[in-house]
Amino acid sequence: MRYLRAGSVIAATGSAVHDFLSPANEFIGGLQLLTDGEWFWRTDLAHYVERYHVPLDDRFVDHVRLRGGTPPQLSATELEQVADTFFPDDEA
Repeated sequence: MRYLRAGSVIAATGSAVHDFLSPANEFIGGLQLLTDGEWFWRTDLAHYVERYHVPLDDRFVDHVRLRGGTPPQLSATELEQVADTFFPDDEA
């Protein structure tokens, strides 16, 4: 859970995220896209894993273990490089 919550923010929105599995549709938080430089996930993933035991991809779990359970805190320059790699401009 700590790893999922501690990723670096690569994108943020003003959108509110609600628990669509909850009958009360409770508020989870603001929507952000997190990364460790190799994997991406939404901020609400930790909520669903913790509350509903949603399984994670085994490759991701192995990746987290190899990093000792702590994602690197990426600098602004590193985040820009990751964004450029995974979200290239569509202009050609």
